[in-house]
Amino acid sequence: MNSAIQFIVLLACITICTSASIKKCHCVKTDKAVRPKLIAHVREHKPRPYCNEHEVIVILKDKSKLCLDPDSEFTKRVLETINRSNKKTDKMDTVKPETTTAATTTSAASL
Repeated sequence: MNSAIQFIVLLACITICTSASIKKCHCVKTDKAVRPKLIAHVREHKPRPYCNEHEVIVILKDKSKLCLDPDSEFTKRVLETINRSNKKTDKMDTVKPETTTAATTTSAASL
């Protein structure tokens, strides 16, 4: 009797743990394009262990989400534009080291 109760509790724990962590792809339906003026943010998800699809999610200015077809020409241009702008900001963020003169310090050991 005791082992039957343990088995039932074990099955319940396995069911709860596995069903809570199942992740799926975000995009079920994709669109070919969207008006560029409506785009506020773009997220790109490469294939991952729980979703083998390449996903491009567009967050619109009204906070709604829309999935784009990653193979469409529109989506490729959007991603290319974003990558190009990210490279420009990376170049602007890098700071060239300047040579500065530091004040000379003497240590107590040298005195």
